[in-house]
This record gives sequence, structure tokens and C-alpha cells, in this order.
Amino acid sequence: MSLSEIRPLLHDYNLSPEYTEGLSKKAIKIYTDTGPFVLKKLSKGFNPYFVDSLRILKDNKYSHHVPLVSNNQQQLLSYYKGDYYYLMPWLSNEQEEERDARHQYLFKEVATLHKKTEKKLDISTKDVSNHYEETVKRWDQAKEMYEAFVEQCEQKIYLSPFELQAVTYYTEVSRAIDFSKKKLEEWSNLMEEEKSTRVVLIHGKISARHFLYDDDGNGYITNFERSKYASPIDDFLLFMNRTATTYPIQSDDCVNWFYTYQKGYPYTAEEMSLFLSYLAYPDRVCHLIKTYNKEKKKRSELDRNKQLVKAYWQFKNVEYFVMKVSEIEEKKKMEAEEQS
Repeated sequence: MSLSEIRPLLHDYNLSPEYTEGLSKKAIKIYTDTGPFVLKKLSKGFNPYFVDSLRILKDNKYSHHVPLVSNNQQQLLSYYKGDYYYLMPWLSNEQEEERDARHQYLFKEVATLHKKTEKKLDISTKDVSNHYEETVKRWDQAKEMYEAFVEQCEQKIYLSPFELQAVTYYTEVSRAIDFSKKKLEEWSNLMEEEKSTRVVLIHGKISARHFLYDDDGNGYITNFERSKYASPIDDFLLFMNRTATTYPIQSDDCVNWFYTYQKGYPYTAEEMSLFLSYLAYPDRVCHLIKTYNKEKKKRSELDRNKQLVKAYWQFKNVEYFVMKVSEIEEKKKMEAEEQS
């Protein structure tokens, strides 16, 4: 986006741009006589609840988010040449700190965000039962499919690299599915007496890149483009699945960040069981096994094997986190029983 292209759009905000600086394909920093701003173009199929989410933050008096600037029509989004844009003030974000400290502040803010936007959603025993049965059925089918794939491989004299890896991973993946089912059963049992569940305004893509500081060192969450009302477990589920997509690493930092959040907005017992159930399920590995034969003509053996190895790394990184949290939660239960 060049300055000449966006100048008419900025006039709708009564801004006189002096020069611009590209930040990404969709974002541009604009220098004006009243200070710097960021102009961002939304994707074609952007989240329709985006603007509503910002109003919800205002109604619930949550102020630690980067606000959007209204145009002359008092709208938060501007339509220009077939696309929607929004404008927000530029934050210096020059705070120097360790990676851990930024995430600690981030998850304290996420806990506050969830607490301030919480509301109750009615839920029936039938809803719980249907979700439990449908999910277990889907997971059982995935396990049976994987087992059948392994049995086919065992009939061969020579295995492809992908097949060899798949056979090697089967036992661990099978145990993870069993663990997920066990935790889901716990959730189902805990929900038998419940008539409602909590939902909150989730951010949708929690990241240290979306936590900015102003000149005074105050932290603000930005980029609510994927926000919506959902279970409070969803933000950390999404965060963990992205964070774990890397080389094998035992991330105790993630465990610490999780419990920083828990201090501000602790999960209920049923939410914790559901969280561990969803997180432990090795969805990416199972999907690659399921689509292996269908994609033989689309991808090379090398590409598919790389995908499987990376999916296994993610699975193991998540497994470490799940086991650490499970140990901590079991210890807390035992201590509570001893005290009672």
C-alpha cells in the first residue's frame, strides 16, 4: 500500500500522512503530524464478530486492549476499494524484558479478559451425552484406522520411511488416545449435575506478538480479529498447539505460564478435564495417517515423512505439558483430600 493509494482513506480519519512504513502484507505504519498509527487491511472472510467483540470489551470495562480509531462516520471499520480496514494508534513497544516476563504479563491479562467477559450458558445432560458419545466414537474410529494401517504395514517386506515412522509411533499415539478418552469421561461425569457452563470472550490467537507496551510501560492486548465467545480453555489450547509446533523441547515455561493464568482465572474441575482431553489427543498424527494413501500423488514421500515427524514432535511437546499439568492437578487433589 503506497501513500498515494491510502491518502483518501486517511482523510476519512482527518489524518494528514507524512510518510509510511510497511510492517507486513496487510499492515502499514503511518506517520502523521498527530503521531504514528497502524492501518491494517482485513482478509476477505474476516470474523464477523470482530467489531462486536470490541464493543463487548468496552461494555465490560476491559481497557487493556489497543483501541481502534473511529472514522468520520463513527465506524470502527472503513470500506475502501473493495476491502475493509481499521486504524489503531501505534504503541512504542520498546519495553526490554525476558521472554518469560512478557508471557507472564500476557497471561495475567488474558485471565483478566476472561474474568471480565464471563457469562453462563445453559447446557443439558443430553448435550453433554451427545458430545461425549460423538467424540469418543470419532476417536475410536481414528484408533482403529491407525491400527489397520499398522497391520497392513506389517504384511509388507519393505516399508516406506513414512510407514516405518507410523508403525514406530503407534503405541505412543494409542496410549494418548486412551488418555484423552479417560479425561473426556471424567468431564462427562463431572457435568452430570451441571446445568450451565462458562463461556468467555476468547482472543483467538494469543501470542507475545499481540501484547504491546506503551511509552509508560503499560501492557495491552491487540489483534482481536479472531475473538468470539467460547470456552475459556480454547485460548490456551490454541496457544499450546502453535507453541508446540517446533523441534522437541520440554517447555516448563508453558507450564509456568499456564499456572500464571490459573491464579487469575482458574479452570473448574470439568474444564480442566476437558482441556487435558482435547490437548492430549494426537489429532495431527492421526490425520496424516488417514490421508496417507489419498495424497500419494499430491506429495512426495519425503514431504509426507517430514510432516509426520513434525507432527510427532508437536505431539511429544504437548505430551510433556499434559503430563506435568496432570501431575500437579493430581497432587492438588491429594492434598485437598488429606486436608478434608
